[in-house]
Amino acid sequence: MDRDRVLSNVESSIRAIPGVLDMRFLDPELKKRVVESEQQAEKNGACGGLMPFVNKGVWEALDREVSLVLVGNVDLLVDDRGLLYMMDQKGQVLGEYVTPAQREKIMKEKPETRFLSEDFILHGDIDIEGEPYFLINETHFDHLKDVEGIERVTSGSLSTLTDDLVREIMGFTGPKVWTHLVGFDLVK
Repeated sequence: MDRDRVLSNVESSIRAIPGVLDMRFLDPELKKRVVESEQQAEKNGACGGLMPFVNKGVWEALDREVSLVLVGNVDLLVDDRGLLYMMDQKGQVLGEYVTPAQREKIMKEKPETRFLSEDFILHGDIDIEGEPYFLINETHFDHLKDVEGIERVTSGSLSTLTDDLVREIMGFTGPKVWTHLVGFDLVK
């Protein structure tokens, strides 16, 4: 299958997803701007600069042969468990994002668990090694699983800084609109 046909099939699949308003493959200039923006976001840190973070999902998606960004008005993540962690330098999970169903289960099974917010828990039984940081993980993107000619599909949530940049470039500056980055390799 040739590259143009594969990319056309990917675009058709993305645009067919309910809630997707637009999508764009990252050309070298847009990719450069996304990389610079994500580097700046990580330099600025999370929680108003109080804690470092690593956006693994974005870096993995940008590391693929083809990257694209989409704009939507609904959440496309089928399974958002494992999206956000607080880690220590030893790789221990100190805290994590939880779904409402996970929250209820945790409250019953581990009443000593502390909630930083409605959807983020802190594990209190860990000896912290080094400086904690947030990890925004890569996520599965099952919407392209049936597209022939691609492999190693992954995705990530853009930082707020980059989300604002991409929405402005693509003309979607209003509320209740989000972006998502997807990357994949072409089958050789």
